Amino acid sequence: MQVAVLDPVRTEPAPFPLDLPSTADLFYPDLGSALSPVPANGDDAPAPAFAVDSLAKADWAISRILDAEARIARRAELASTLHERIDQWLTKASAADSDSVSYLTTLLRPYAEVEIAKQRRSRSLVLPSGTIQLRRLPDRLDIIDPEAAMAWATSHAPDAIITERKLVKSELKRLVFHQNEAIPGIEASLGTDEIYVKASA
Repeated sequence: MQVAVLDPVRTEPAPFPLDLPSTADLFYPDLGSALSPVPANGDDAPAPAFAVDSLAKADWAISRILDAEARIARRAELASTLHERIDQWLTKASAADSDSVSYLTTLLRPYAEVEIAKQRRSRSLVLPSGTIQLRRLPDRLDIIDPEAAMAWATSHAPDAIITERKLVKSELKRLVFHQNEAIPGIEASLGTDEIYVKASA
C-alpha cells in the first residue's frame, strides 16, 4: 500500500524574532495587556474596569487593534496556503485513479449499452461487483454569444426574452429617507457612525 505524505509547509524565516513585544507594550508598558477590555475566557475573574479616557489610552487601543488584525491576516494567509497545498496534493494523489476511472469507463460503456439494450425495461446491468446504469442527462444549452442570441430572439422569438422586474434601492432610499414614504415590505434605518482603525502613514 502506498502512503502519500504531505511535505511540511515551507515558510520564509521571520524577519524578526517572534517574541518581540508589541508596539502597545513598548510605548505603553504601564497599561499592559491585563487591562484589555476583552477577558481571556468566561471563567476568568472580571478584569479591572477599563475606559479609554485619554489620548495615550486611545493610541494604546489602536495599537492593540492593529496588532490583532495583523495576526488575523497572517492566520488567514496561512490557511489559504494550506488549503491550496491540500488541493494540489489531492489532485496529484488522485490523478492515477482518475485516469483509471475514465479509461475503464470508456472501455465498459459499449458493452454495457449492448447488454442493457437487450433488456425490456431495466436500464441497469447488475453484476457481482457492482451495477452499471444508463441515465438520461438533461438537454444542455449554453448561451455563448448573448448579444447575437438576443438580436435573433428579438426578431424571431420574442417569447424567448423576459424583462426582469427589479426594485431600485437608490430610488427607494430617496422615497423613504427624503420623502418619508411608508413602503410595505421595506425595513429601513438611518446610517450610524462606524469606527475604522488604520495604521499611521
